[in-house]
Amino acid sequence: MKILGLSLFCLLVLLLGYSSCHSNASPECQQLCSLSREQQYQKFKSFSVEQQFKLYIDCTKEKACKAESESPHDYYAQYMAADNRAAPFLLERLQTESDQSVQLDIIYVLRCMAVNGHLRGEHHVADVVTRVTGHMKAGLMYRLFGGYSNVDHAKGFVKEIEANTR
Repeated sequence: MKILGLSLFCLLVLLLGYSSCHSNASPECQQLCSLSREQQYQKFKSFSVEQQFKLYIDCTKEKACKAESESPHDYYAQYMAADNRAAPFLLERLQTESDQSVQLDIIYVLRCMAVNGHLRGEHHVADVVTRVTGHMKAGLMYRLFGGYSNVDHAKGFVKEIEANTR
């Protein structure tokens, strides 16, 4: 029994070590992440909304981009939310996206936009987000073990979006 437990532990350590040594990020992510944070912002904002979104989703796991407490995912969302330029694209994408994790990422950016005051009077944004989150289902791990699911996060973001689109 101890040998099996030790073997599983060693396998887990090996897998974690392997995954941390190799980047699966695109060359665009790697190049962007090699820049300073200010240069990243300037470069990121020069891209089209579609390219910004691709980088926002794809650069999440890029090791070179991770700061001590923030991943590029966090600050790229904030970069996209800095103005209202991405809202129409994000709303359309949210309605066609089937991956709940990506839906949550989109809702997070919309939440940042709403909190920043860029969606005042845009009640339709809250309506779309509410409709999409109404179809979300908690994942297997949540159903088995409980906790805070993507659906719970999304519903929390909906409340903030509703409050800030009035």
